[in-house]
Amino acid sequence: MQLADMVYAYDRRMNVGIEVCIWNAGEALYQDLMKHRPLDLLFLDIELVSMDGIQVGRLIRTELANQEISIAYISAKSSYAMELFKIHPIDFLVKPVCVQDVNDTIDEALRLYKRSNALFEYRADGYRCKISYKNIIYFYSENKKINLVTADAVIQFTGKIKDLAERVPKNFIQIHQSYLINMDHMYECSYEVVKMRGGVLLNISQPYRKQVRKHIMDYAWGQDV
Repeated sequence: MQLADMVYAYDRRMNVGIEVCIWNAGEALYQDLMKHRPLDLLFLDIELVSMDGIQVGRLIRTELANQEISIAYISAKSSYAMELFKIHPIDFLVKPVCVQDVNDTIDEALRLYKRSNALFEYRADGYRCKISYKNIIYFYSENKKINLVTADAVIQFTGKIKDLAERVPKNFIQIHQSYLINMDHMYECSYEVVKMRGGVLLNISQPYRKQVRKHIMDYAWGQDV
């Protein structure tokens, strides 16, 4: 059974309303994404001709700055771990791909879609406000206030990072007593520093380093952290 047939079979069983598009080359896929074609889940073969799947993934995450597309890589090899880390794939399927693998990947993509479209609620200047979690890059505390950082603004409200860490989704992780980051917007990570969208560097404090390293590695490979 071909991959598209597996996806159609999932849709018939679950009645999700999936639309399937097929690209035979990485360049064609990238050109469509440049035109802002909406896409929620991408099964991406690494061994593409000319522009391979890793190159396409990097362009999606960096040049297009798109962290929302769930990418599931497919390959006949299983030796790409470090190359894929920065792309944050939700799964890695080894050929021959089986129906259960595809079903599990779609289940995970749907779960992530629901999570990313959830809303964070807070009070600022006496008003009750909401913002989508997917737009939050990180939180940081300063003078008994919390600053919520997006690509376009910094929003301030009263609160504590430690209390906030208990109510946000699992793609957020505390790296310092003052920083709580959204890993969907994390571009690079070392033992001591993370690089966030926009080039901001945030320190990982000593007490959090071991926990952060494990959490990030688990998250990078689609484990339920």
